[in-house]
Amino acid sequence: MIRRLSATYAPLRVPAYRAFLAAQTVSTIGSLVQSTAQAWVAYDITRSPAALGTIATLGVIPMVVLSPIAGTLADRFDRRFVLIVTQMALAVLAAALAILVHIDAVQAWHLYVLAVLTGAVTALDAPALQAYAGDLVGAEYVRQAVTLGMMGFQVSRTLGPPLAGVLVVAVGPASAFWANAASFVVVAVTVAIVRVVRHQPTQTSTPLMSTDLRSAAAPAGGMAEVVRHVRTNPILVNLYALPLLYVLGMASSTLYPAYVRDALRADANALGTIIGAWGAGTFVTSLVILPLVQGTRHVGLTCAAALIWFGIVTIGMGALGLDGVRDSFAEGAFPSVVTVAAMLTFLSGVTGPVVLSQSTGLVQAMAPSTMRGRLSGLSGTLNSGLQPATNLVVGVVGEAIGVPATMIGNGAVLCAAVAALIAFRPSIRGSFREDAHAPAATPRESFGSPSPAAVAAKGERFVSS
Repeated sequence: MIRRLSATYAPLRVPAYRAFLAAQTVSTIGSLVQSTAQAWVAYDITRSPAALGTIATLGVIPMVVLSPIAGTLADRFDRRFVLIVTQMALAVLAAALAILVHIDAVQAWHLYVLAVLTGAVTALDAPALQAYAGDLVGAEYVRQAVTLGMMGFQVSRTLGPPLAGVLVVAVGPASAFWANAASFVVVAVTVAIVRVVRHQPTQTSTPLMSTDLRSAAAPAGGMAEVVRHVRTNPILVNLYALPLLYVLGMASSTLYPAYVRDALRADANALGTIIGAWGAGTFVTSLVILPLVQGTRHVGLTCAAALIWFGIVTIGMGALGLDGVRDSFAEGAFPSVVTVAAMLTFLSGVTGPVVLSQSTGLVQAMAPSTMRGRLSGLSGTLNSGLQPATNLVVGVVGEAIGVPATMIGNGAVLCAAVAALIAFRPSIRGSFREDAHAPAATPRESFGSPSPAAVAAKGERFVSS
């Protein structure tokens, strides 16, 4: 146990990575503050679950279109430059929403347009952000860096939504968007200050400022090379399929503002509490469970069990919102219906860290360094390709049959899909051996405890500008 914990936290010995992780965590808190407040504002304006699904869908459609290009850009151009530009662009978009809300001029179409623009910039940002963490710690510790990034995300999930609820009720929703704009500036400044050995383009020595998308989108091999790489390895296919099932289960979260306001009959503070409890569950999982499962050879079955658990808890959440069940909780009694909902979302927090850290971390660990950005881009394309459909479906179905019934159905579909994957893909039930699947072209990742000397040697590569 101690050895696994030591291995998990090894990248924190690198000063540059510590600064980057701290800034990224601050930014993620800001993003979750904004997403929670934006969902509340959207439902307040429209009172339509379908509108919530539409906004979520519009936010991820650009990921489908741009992720392949973004992955190639992250592999070919200076990731540091890409991150500074995208983070500042995201700050401007958040500030624009803050101004609209502050002057009470925001309309539904504003939210739709800003969702598309924010999704487009995020699509360009995400592969570079993930690959940059690997640049900071080196190939030997990239899997641990992914896990630590996941932990930072869970901390953000714990703090961001409750903070959003407090800001919306006490100060007003515009404050949430201003806070998010400031958080993006924090990341941009940190990336500008912390330097790493310059990323070498994979194909040419194209100057940093040359960003011709036509040449960047189609280097030798391009995304086709990555697709071939994945298709020839059943383990990689599984590592891409499992997060898709998590996306399917996550679709219910799109309906949370309507669920809290109409099914539970609560306010924005309750929404923040429920989503924050989810974050707390994922954070506890990251600290306690991830170090235990990180070295498991039964990756497929571990992730499948976590997904089935997610489906069961989602069914419970939906049942809690039914009129008869909700009304059985006496007003002012403990536990209240909001408390029980928060407990359920806390329990559902087991799934995300297990599925995403195992899949993303192993994909990055198995990746040749020249493919890392494109493999991340492929993941963004696949996940984002499913999100529009699931978000739109749950929004429309939620409006037609009610949010609680839709959540119950979504949980049942997730359980059935996972059961089918276990039944029809024997490799899911198999044992994963790192030494059998590591890329031959690059040094294999060390899954044991790294030596302090090795980490210190890496730390010498980083200097402040």
